[in-house]
Amino acid sequence: MLTRRRITQEAHERFNVAKFLQELNRRHRSSYRVIAEPNPPEAIIESKRKTSWIEVTSVFMSRTFAKETWTYATSRETPRPMLDELIIAPDAQFAVRFFSTVKKKLEKSSYEPLRDKYGPGYLVVSVQYPLFGDDTLVFMRKAWNSATIEDRACFRSIYLVIPRHRGYQVVLWRARSGDA
Repeated sequence: MLTRRRITQEAHERFNVAKFLQELNRRHRSSYRVIAEPNPPEAIIESKRKTSWIEVTSVFMSRTFAKETWTYATSRETPRPMLDELIIAPDAQFAVRFFSTVKKKLEKSSYEPLRDKYGPGYLVVSVQYPLFGDDTLVFMRKAWNSATIEDRACFRSIYLVIPRHRGYQVVLWRARSGDA
């Protein structure tokens, strides 16, 4: 039986898969749809010509912000507000969290059977950072380009799902300036 938290997390993952598929289908004039949700990955997708897969991960501003977000979103959980947490250099902190989270996914060997069966999939990163902006991207690129990743080539690309004032923006992640 799924816990309330897991149900909330799955709804969050489905939402991000749906947002990503809208953008993928728009960009490539394709008609991908979800045909399975094995978890992992969050979705196996199929178009008229191709089958692929999607893994979703979330990057939060901080651990306490993640706890606050999940407790507010989960039915019958007692909310845990951040209260007086001091965050110094929030863009830099978020960039480190982004790099660390994505690095773990890119280096994870358990995705290799999916890659071998369907080809490289898509990594969708749900950005949970209310201060996200152009400066954040600068810090993310610095963190990315100053470290090494043992990429297992399981993902063809990384997309960010970013909350905006009136909706969400799905952006292809590029580590170099001017790419994203």
